[in-house]
Amino acid sequence: MMWKAGVVKGWRVKGRLVWLVVLAMKAGLAVAAGGDTVATVNGVAVPRADLEQLVRASGQADTAALRQTLTQGLVARELIRQAAQREHLEDTAVVREAQRRARVDTENRLYVARHAVVQPVGEAQVRARYDAIAGEMGDEEYLAGVLSFREEAAARAAALRLERDGPFAAVGGGTAGLQWVSFRTPPVEGHTAGLPLEVARVVPAALLGMPQVVAGGAGGEWRVVLVQARRPVVMPPYAQVAAALRAGLEAQAREEAFRVLLDGLAAKAVVVKGGQP
Repeated sequence: MMWKAGVVKGWRVKGRLVWLVVLAMKAGLAVAAGGDTVATVNGVAVPRADLEQLVRASGQADTAALRQTLTQGLVARELIRQAAQREHLEDTAVVREAQRRARVDTENRLYVARHAVVQPVGEAQVRARYDAIAGEMGDEEYLAGVLSFREEAAARAAALRLERDGPFAAVGGGTAGLQWVSFRTPPVEGHTAGLPLEVARVVPAALLGMPQVVAGGAGGEWRVVLVQARRPVVMPPYAQVAAALRAGLEAQAREEAFRVLLDGLAAKAVVVKGGQP
């Protein structure tokens, strides 16, 4: 089934796609319904597989309107490809280099997919992760932020700006944002929700909205700590967060498999940076 030029003229397009549709009519474009092809441009098929991939990658609801828009984009791409080919642009150094990079990237992804051994994530691991997170949390959680400075004077100046209702992100010097954290008290090194230990020691007793200057740290930094709010900890039920925890563990498993694969290849290779051996 095909729509001839008169129907193509009725396609709803936006912005720069208008001139592409005009080109399509002049080029003898035909749009096929069904089969493995969504369109042909001067006899060249536009594969349906390309459309399906775009639909998945769009993250939008799979509707007829979306498919029509994406099909027009594929037609536009093919029109331009053919025009570029007529000018023999495939023979340019830029295109050859892009082809080389694309080939290398595809080969690498295929090799990793074949040889990286990803350990499966079981239910016991997900449950253990949930229990570990629950075990790290205290009775309260705090909406807190930390700014780091090398000099005491800069830290105290930032604290004064915060006292005058200056936006936390605008003060600068470190983590430009407040986040909820929770940890058991008294805090222990390595169990402070990512906060430096000297900061975690002052957070539970800090006055809300009042910045506090804290000295310490391996690098001798001065920190401004602001606790904006506190609330009782409510741990979500396991069933509510299990899927997200599993996804995180699976991502870690893939990263670990990639690291092991790469380390194995590097152990058998001679790598010289910046020149020849």
